[in-house]
Amino acid sequence: MFANPDPFHEWYHGRGPGVGDHPVDGFLGMPAGAFYLGLLCVLAGLGGVLALGLISDWGITFPRWVPWPRGRRVPPWLPLTPTVVGSAVMIGYSATLPWQFAAELSRSSPQDIFTPTGVLIGLPLLLAWTVALPLAGWSYYRRTRLPR
Repeated sequence: MFANPDPFHEWYHGRGPGVGDHPVDGFLGMPAGAFYLGLLCVLAGLGGVLALGLISDWGITFPRWVPWPRGRRVPPWLPLTPTVVGSAVMIGYSATLPWQFAAELSRSSPQDIFTPTGVLIGLPLLLAWTVALPLAGWSYYRRTRLPR
């Protein structure tokens, strides 16, 4: 979706822009692009579950379907550590978005992997997550910190 078919096919199989003269054969028997997109989907899913945990009750007390710690309090560092690390990475990456956004739109061509529509939709969504995840982490921290 929002990709130019021919350049995307080349990139998906490790032969497109960004790999230079060194095509990537793949990882774990998967084409390089499939591995990258699969990893990206897994990380996005984990980020979504993390965000839900930060705002719901099962982020404070382990739910009953978790075998050993069910019903016990979730140690605050457990969800806050990936929140802080993920937020730092996303903030660092998002700091480059204005330049990437302008560059992608000014020099778009049919040889690009992704279309300008993909850029116009994808980068603002990433920016929204860059704001939302630290806010959810801060809210979780405030709700779970020890009273003084």
